[in-house]
Amino acid sequence: MALELKSNSEYKGDPSQLPGANAPMPDNASLYLDFKNGLYLARNITTGKLFRSTLISEITSFARTSQKTVVGPYGILQTVANNEPAIVYDPVTRKRRGVTLHNSTSNKVIYSEDFTQTAWAKTGVTVTAAAAVSPDGNTSATLVTEGTGNTAHTLEEVNATASAVGQYHTFSVYVKKGTARFVQLYALPASSGNTFANFDLDKGVVAKMSPTVQQAGIEPGPNGYWRISITIRIYAAYPAGGAGLAFINDGVNAGLMPAYVGTGKTVYVWGAQLEVREAPTPYVPTSGASGTRAADTLNANNSVTGFMSADAGTIYVEAVMPGVNQSPVGVLELGNGFFGVEATDTSANYIAFYQKNLANQNGVISASSYNAGANTSLDTKKGSAGAGRSYRGFLSYDAATLLTYDEYGLTQVAASVAAALFGRICVGRGRSTDKNPDALWFNGTIQKIVYYPTRLTEAQMADIYDAGI
Repeated sequence: MALELKSNSEYKGDPSQLPGANAPMPDNASLYLDFKNGLYLARNITTGKLFRSTLISEITSFARTSQKTVVGPYGILQTVANNEPAIVYDPVTRKRRGVTLHNSTSNKVIYSEDFTQTAWAKTGVTVTAAAAVSPDGNTSATLVTEGTGNTAHTLEEVNATASAVGQYHTFSVYVKKGTARFVQLYALPASSGNTFANFDLDKGVVAKMSPTVQQAGIEPGPNGYWRISITIRIYAAYPAGGAGLAFINDGVNAGLMPAYVGTGKTVYVWGAQLEVREAPTPYVPTSGASGTRAADTLNANNSVTGFMSADAGTIYVEAVMPGVNQSPVGVLELGNGFFGVEATDTSANYIAFYQKNLANQNGVISASSYNAGANTSLDTKKGSAGAGRSYRGFLSYDAATLLTYDEYGLTQVAASVAAALFGRICVGRGRSTDKNPDALWFNGTIQKIVYYPTRLTEAQMADIYDAGI
């Protein structure tokens, strides 16, 4: 991934684009973070002082000790610098969507873009480098052509290893249709050694997957590519290799790596990634060695702007769920956490608002309050939110009560809440890493966070929800 669009100075924003002294701060709110439109306000509830900016960093704190790839305003993958929030745009409409926040990851594929290397074994296929424009706007995509022999037709990564039995691995790659409509991703060894999924590059759907697949996904990418992925559970350690792409003779119901007489069908590939995660996360480019991306940390700190109450609070969130569910099983606790409200020390006093795992909790959106080890959970009425779908909802609390509200109405439970200790909102994760190493990162797109320094009533939340913020 050679193209990197960067600036050599911090963008301070256009003063003419700053919000007015009170707008668009909703009535009675004291924090307004609009990541979709780039407007950020906070009000000190003691002094009344108003903070306003078009820069995330002037109202909140953000850190990430590495670069990160994200679809930028030109509709292509771009590199975001260290400690710069990743604002994502739609690859087709190029409209700004919000801020993306992810846990750290490592790409085990050592040549993520150069498929001519021996780290990629070719069986019944040939590859042509620099054959088309790639998702990052460079001419660096590889053409993979099916041979005419009676054999399997595969392109397989043979360098990466898996040493921990029970780990979940996700293999992903950007693919663009040539003359082949269907392709297959496979990964071995998985729970049965027979784990694959077939993808329809015309319709953009997962056409078939074997029963042992944890999940498979397909998401639209820049320049007409799809990012396809497969998640497996490792059942045995292996020395190297085992994740690849196969032609399947355009047979939607084909099994694992079918052998057949090829006819020269083609696809374009770019940006392969193999990571110890339950779902694909933003692409990490590599060239000769594995690569790593650090975690995003975005906090709204009461110590900076004085927006929080020690008695109660209500948080409204708008978000777009990850395109592939980030916690199908829940082992890695990726958790799809929208936000957390927490103490600023290392004590386990916080509320997390997040989506539970799919396997045994049905992906239900829920709030969990922790106060000196005591835990109270409360599910929303909506239940689950599908991958790639929008979600809007409220979490409200005081020292003795926990509430949620969304399009299906109110849920409420008596709870011991550490409201007096809360000092920040964790945006895009359910809690800080000093409270849990995985912290329930959202891994999707947060569009808006609004905080009210009081526990809103059901009627108040309903009025705000129906009117929109």
